[in-house]
Amino acid sequence: MTVAEPARRVASLIPSATDWLVAMGAADRLVARTDYDRSPLLADVPSVGGGLAPSIEWLAAHRPDLVIAWADGPSRSTVGRLEALGIPVYVAPAETIDEAFAIAGDLGRLLGLEPAAESVMAEARAGLDRVRAAARGHGDPATLILVGLDPITAAGPGTFIDELLGVAGGRNVLADLSLAWPPLSLEEVVRRDPDVIILGSGADPPLGVLRSRPGWRGLSAVRHGRVYPVEPDVSHRWGPQLHETARLLADHVHGSERR
Repeated sequence: MTVAEPARRVASLIPSATDWLVAMGAADRLVARTDYDRSPLLADVPSVGGGLAPSIEWLAAHRPDLVIAWADGPSRSTVGRLEALGIPVYVAPAETIDEAFAIAGDLGRLLGLEPAAESVMAEARAGLDRVRAAARGHGDPATLILVGLDPITAAGPGTFIDELLGVAGGRNVLADLSLAWPPLSLEEVVRRDPDVIILGSGADPPLGVLRSRPGWRGLSAVRHGRVYPVEPDVSHRWGPQLHETARLLADHVHGSERR
């Protein structure tokens, strides 16, 4: 999309996109955010709530000249209703690392902050390269990245978190599946028996949680204590902290080998 002039009043309904804007130095252009945006720079910016089904009237009242939104689902019409009011909407879905960087570049262009966007992206890419280089020669333990336990849901191939696991030197135990975020049965998890389990659902402590559940305690990762937590705000975001997530994954996947 294009805008007549750089956006000055931005409502971001996607936390990862908000993270890119803050990193570019554009926190002062945000007029609305979500409940999931944690930067202290946004403490005084009003929140729209969760971001998936915002109040269109509330958003319009804040007079944004650009809204960054999720793609509409079957039960929502956020994008169409905003566009009907003459408010430009940039839809920013990202599943891969390349898509995340492409969105960052678009945001820099839409806000007239191309140099800042390029600088932030270059820093993130350099960080990914450092993690990739440090992980070489440490093997590729079979790793399961869980995003939920009830039901069991994990990161499959083609997702940015799967790609970050590869950067970190891990091997996704679900690499042969076709779904990006597949639901799993406990029997399937037991059959694949990962060496490492990373749990991004916020369970604390995850090792104790899995040891308390029938069927899980016999897994290699659980028996050897190789179950690690990752905050959902980290594992579910594709913002400028991608390289930090990759480094955290590398620490968990390779453990003391890298320390």
